[in-house]
Amino acid sequence: MKTARNLTVFLAICLIPLQGLSAEYSPWSLFGGLNFIYNSDGDGVTVIPGMQSNGNPGGLSSAPSPLCGFVGAEYRLPVAPAIDFAPSASIYAVQYLWANNRALPAEIENRTAYVPSLFLDFSFLYHIEKDRFLFSFGGGPAILVRAAFLESGVPSSAKNDGESLNAGKQVEAINGYFWESGRWLYPTLQAGVRYKLETGWGGGFVLRAGIPIYNAWAQPGVPFGDSLMLLLALTITPPISK
Repeated sequence: MKTARNLTVFLAICLIPLQGLSAEYSPWSLFGGLNFIYNSDGDGVTVIPGMQSNGNPGGLSSAPSPLCGFVGAEYRLPVAPAIDFAPSASIYAVQYLWANNRALPAEIENRTAYVPSLFLDFSFLYHIEKDRFLFSFGGGPAILVRAAFLESGVPSSAKNDGESLNAGKQVEAINGYFWESGRWLYPTLQAGVRYKLETGWGGGFVLRAGIPIYNAWAQPGVPFGDSLMLLLALTITPPISK
């Protein structure tokens, strides 16, 4: 009897970690991935090759379409049996310059401004659950909050031949450009899939498109797809806390 009792206690202790097998998802998810930003001026125009000896920027007038890393978090709030309100925030950074009356992505040797960016997405998602898979589709309004700072190592007075603005004034122009004509407005579309483990943890992928709708009216005119963002992320969702 004592042996049987000891065996029972041992099995109970071993099964404690399995009590969460039927755990549900937490409403929070963390994600990270790559953000492709389409630059219609990506071929650039050669001005001065490389960084000059006095610290002035040089090289291409703009960079190829940037591919930058980002991290973020999402919270899902059910609003209907198959619909969630899913606000999220993503953080990334891009280097910019000022050329042709526009803020353009820059190569590292030609950068003027360092631009940390916060992408706030307020999407509504329709989800379909099939076995251990959860498929989500939707979209909504989004805001891109950007602030340009003079890049480290670039003097505020730096100015290329033929330019009317020094680096400090270019940073001011870049900040103005970001907030003019609704260039902070980025409605999104997204699709994702999540696989659920028995412990309640989930992992998956999500593809989000940030649509630069402001190109329909903003000046100077550019192709509508300019500054389109495609964000591909790996997502991790913990089980709900008891």
